[in-house]
Amino acid sequence: MIAALVLAAGLGSRMGASKPLLDIDGRPSLARVLDAVDGAGVTEVVVVLGRDADRVAAQIDLAARHVVRNPAPERGLSSSLELGLASIPMSCTGVLVFHADMPFVQSSTVRAVRALARDGAAIAAPRLGDVRGFPVYFSRDCFASLRAELSGDTGGRGFIERHRAALCLVNVTDPGCLRDIDRPEDLVACKGGPPWTTSG
Repeated sequence: MIAALVLAAGLGSRMGASKPLLDIDGRPSLARVLDAVDGAGVTEVVVVLGRDADRVAAQIDLAARHVVRNPAPERGLSSSLELGLASIPMSCTGVLVFHADMPFVQSSTVRAVRALARDGAAIAAPRLGDVRGFPVYFSRDCFASLRAELSGDTGGRGFIERHRAALCLVNVTDPGCLRDIDRPEDLVACKGGPPWTTSG
């Protein structure tokens, strides 16, 4: 079984608001990410929340998810990724890592990356043009060394760069695998953009 890990504990300092709860066409950003996960048939889901955990849980149904709270989100993205990896059940052979501020990724993209994982990839990700996107898959064999290398706000980027020989990419046509909502202008831009879907 392959799990999904959704990182949703960021402080949202550049946005000035809780990014998991950003309204994207009437639904919170985190809920849209979870829609994509569900649409791809991933049933084991870990969500890492931060200081706004109570607000998020009050507005999004997380009853079927394993919720982990990051008590120190100021330590950066790596702290959430470390906590999340430690919470993946031993029955899972690997994990697909998502970000709560990337609400436009399509289920078809998730399925494409999961197919690479099932074919034996140690690290896998979608690619749009020449750019690597999300979700990124790590096999369980990567967990220990990945956790040992984590620091600051870079997540697994450095680990991927150092293990490029193990990275498998799948070409997709989904711009949602690259598009995040990091600043207020990003939110304005997405509201005026094309209709997005998580059901691809």
